[in-house]
Parts: sequence; C-alpha cells; structure tokens
Amino acid sequence: MPMQFLPFLIVIALGMPLARLASSEPQRPALPGQGRILFAAARGDNGAFDIFSADLAGERAANLTADPYPDRSPSWSPDANHVVFASRRGDNWDLYVMRADGSDLRRLTNHPAYDGEPSWSPDGRRVAFTSMRDGNPEIYTLDLIGGDARRITTHPAADAQPTWSPDGRRIAFTSWRDGNQEIYIADAESGAVINLTNHPAPDHSPAWSPDGGRIAFISDRDGGGNLHIRDLITGEELRAGPDNLGLRDPAWTPGGGLMAVAPWALGGRRFFSRQGVALFSPGMPGGTFVVASLHGYADPSWSNRAVTPLLPDERWLEGRSFDATAPPVDVASLPRGMVALGDVRAGGIPALAAAVKPSFDALRRDVIEASGYDFLGQLSEASRAVDFQNGTSSFTSWHKAGRAFDTRWDYRVNGQQILYISPEWRAGRLFWRLYLRTSRQDGSMGEPLTAPVFDVQNRRLLPPPAGYFVDFTALAAAHGWNRIAAQERDTFDWRTQILALEYWHFERRDGLSWYQAMRLVHDDQTLERIFTIERVLEAGARPQFFPFLGLPWAQLPPPVAGPISLPMGRRQ
Repeated sequence: MPMQFLPFLIVIALGMPLARLASSEPQRPALPGQGRILFAAARGDNGAFDIFSADLAGERAANLTADPYPDRSPSWSPDANHVVFASRRGDNWDLYVMRADGSDLRRLTNHPAYDGEPSWSPDGRRVAFTSMRDGNPEIYTLDLIGGDARRITTHPAADAQPTWSPDGRRIAFTSWRDGNQEIYIADAESGAVINLTNHPAPDHSPAWSPDGGRIAFISDRDGGGNLHIRDLITGEELRAGPDNLGLRDPAWTPGGGLMAVAPWALGGRRFFSRQGVALFSPGMPGGTFVVASLHGYADPSWSNRAVTPLLPDERWLEGRSFDATAPPVDVASLPRGMVALGDVRAGGIPALAAAVKPSFDALRRDVIEASGYDFLGQLSEASRAVDFQNGTSSFTSWHKAGRAFDTRWDYRVNGQQILYISPEWRAGRLFWRLYLRTSRQDGSMGEPLTAPVFDVQNRRLLPPPAGYFVDFTALAAAHGWNRIAAQERDTFDWRTQILALEYWHFERRDGLSWYQAMRLVHDDQTLERIFTIERVLEAGARPQFFPFLGLPWAQLPPPVAGPISLPMGRRQ
C-alpha cells in the first residue's frame, strides 16, 4: 500500500478527522479572570476518577465523563473546545479526546502498552504523552493530523509528566536518568535534553509559565511537597503556597498565578487528609481553594477561553462539598462483636469487628482482581487483646477495636518483589503509599510507577521499578481503610526504628471515637476496669489526645467548624 494513503486510513479508523482537532473551530477570545478549570477527581460513582470542570467561583463542578472507568490527566486544547485525557477502558490505558462538554468521545491511541499523561501543544497540532510501548516510560508526541506517534526521549530510566513550552519548541518532563528525580527539558524536534534542576532531592511535576520564562515544579528539597518556581533566564527560585503540605500537580493560570492540588483543614484548627484545587501567587505563602471535598483530586488545568458546558442537572456537583460538622454516627445500628477472618492467616487475634469485616472482604476481592495476587490472604496482625501493652504500640490502638489490620511487611512471589512503598509528605508528616506489582505485565493490569520507592533496609530512595503496578492504598481508601503517619517521637522515630515506619497499618474508623468503637466489641465493665486515667497515662498515652479518644472521663473537645483553609504545615 502506498505510504501516502496511511494517514487517511488512520483518520478513518479513529472515526474522527484529526485535522479538525488540530485546526478546530474559531477561537473564542481570552477573557481575563474568567474561564474554567479542568481537573480529575474521585467524585464519580463508587469513587471512580472522572474528569470535571468548574468556573473560578468553584460553586459547581461539571462531571464531563461520568463513567465507571478511571479517567486522568485532562488537558485543554488551545481553543478550549476539546479536552484530551487518559483513561483505562477495555483493560488498557489509552488517550481519548472529547468536546469540552464531554460529548463526541473518541479514542486517539490504541496500543496494548500504557499511554497516559497527555499535554496538548500550543499550536493544537500535537499531543505529548507518556508511553510504555517501548518497555519503559518515555515521552512521545502524537501528530493529530497524520496520526503518527513519535518518540522524543530514549533512556532506560523512567521519563514522564511532559508539559509544553508556550512556543511549542520544548517539552519539560520528569526523569530518573541521573539516579534521582529531576526536571529536564527536551527539544521537541531533536530530542536533546538538559537537566534543569540538578538537585539531590526529588523534583517533579513541571509546569511551564504562559510567558515561557519560568517553570513551576514540586520539590522535597526543603521538606515535602513544596511548590518551587525556577526563572529560566536568571536561575533564581521562588516558593509559592504553604510549606510541607504535600502539594501536587502544579499548573499556571493564564495571568501568571499558580494552582495545585492541596490538602485542606476545617475551621483552621485540624488537618484532614482531604484535597482540593487551590490558587497561589508566586512568592506568597497563602492560598485560596476553588474546589474541595472529601475526595482525591489530580491534574488541574485552566483555560480562560472555556465556557460553561450545557449538561443535565445530574452531572453537576457542589464545587466545595463538605459538612462543617460530621453527622452523628448511629452507633446503635452498627453490628456488635468480632467476626473471624476465615481463611485469612493473621498474627494477633484473627478477627475483625463485625461492622468492618464486609469491607475488608470486599477490599480483598478487589485487590485480587486488580493485581492478580491475594495480598490480604495473610496479615502481619489483625485484632489485639483488650489489655495488650508493650513499649512501642499504642495502648489505645484501633487493633483492639477490631478496626485495624497490618499488611505483610514484605511480599514476594516466586522470589520476585511484589510490594513497594513510596513516601508522601502531608502537612509535615510522612505517610506511605503501597504499590503491588501486577501478575500480568502486558499493560492489561495496573499502570507504570513514576514515584520513588523506599528501600527499607538501607533507608534510601530508589528510582521507580519498571513494569505495571496497582495502588493498594487507593483501593483501601475506596473501601474506607486509611493509612496512618509514620511515628516521629523522641523515643520512637521512623528515621532510626523500623517499627516506627507504620507503612503496613490501615484503620477504618467510620466517624466513631475510639471508645465508641471499643464498646461495640467489648463490654463496659472490662473497658472501665482497664482504661482508667491512671493506666492510660502509665502506658504513655499523650493527654492532648484524650478528648478525641472519647474516653468517658475525658472532657469532650469543642466541635470543629468553619471554612476550609490551608493548614500551615511545619518545617522538617
């Protein structure tokens, strides 16, 4: 077949003239202070990640995809008439494009390997993306006129997170090619690369400013998850937003401001591991939320050409959706007692509270389906005896309430490492994210891992391993099981003691105080006898936490209420 006919066949196979996407429709004028924000959020049915857009007031968010598949990394076309994004449909990650109202969905790539993290070029003719089609994550561009995919980077280390320069001549991306996570810039034609950041701490998630003179990125060089801005002419750096909150996925506003995914607190008093998209100014520590809720968020992007889509009422959600005070839990309606774990092998007492056992079983099934491994078929520990006490464990542990489990510390199958852990800083505290290498490595399960992994034995960060992985922590959270922070006490610190790492520990509290949960599985006489103020203090419990445990002799804390705000974080 003559080669000149091949692009025509690609266009027909996609069912959409790609040249239409490149040239698109007449551009609307840019409107200062107006437009819409794109983002991905786990606000779909059953916690699925969908693509949303919201105006700058943030009062309402439009669900553009509303499907059961995980949708990620949305990027506006230059005229804001279309959105390109990544989605795992048909057991495979590929690139898709739709109109800005979610209609006219089309598939752009169809490859058995992972294709994701798309970024639309300023001229509208190409999409940069990350792909595993040559065995490890590399940067590619897709020609929207001819349909050809062209490899930009060639290196055995992982290259990911591409973003275009405003003139379309360069692509910034994250790479491990020098042994740690750095920001690089590649020439979009020659592929020549330079190391922009060159710092021993992890630097990632680049975003090019509209004027082309600066790149924003996330760095752990001064703590964890801080937003940095590098001037490409002078080399000077600024910070934006609060310190050490674990900010993620920065993007620029058309006017030179910044946005990023950030955690929020309620009433400015307590930190919660909840998220939203917040706006920041270079050099300023504060921020303002546009959208926020009790869900995960990712990949914000702003266009001042976008207009409000016309969608039915059921596709609209509150932009800032949360209750100032959580509704009281109907404790009387919850099942009582413990239930045996059945065929699950577990240290401690092999049982969980009857109220949470079904969610554990559902999580176990989902992990098997997603990874191909029965990771929860064996636990390091499930429940504990009500009077258990030692020198490192909390005397008021949720294990005693049957609402906590510890995964295996290490998991290997036929000698191959399956479990990997990656550090994440949130409000100055260290949390862990657990990943499982999938049993099938053909792209039909999981996705590439681009975050650093932690070598527990040698206490050091390593580049992400090649292959496909499932985010166990995200699966657990979808079933109500949440991680805890690593321990940082004078006598028990993760930096020196392995038991203080706590990456294996997950809890399900359901809005109950610890004592409420204990009363569901133990009788009052036993609890009153064991958990006296004298014994709790003797066991090393910290008095400032007594009210939040719900102990009957402790003064109840005042209700937490007020507007959402950014917690201050703390320096390391």
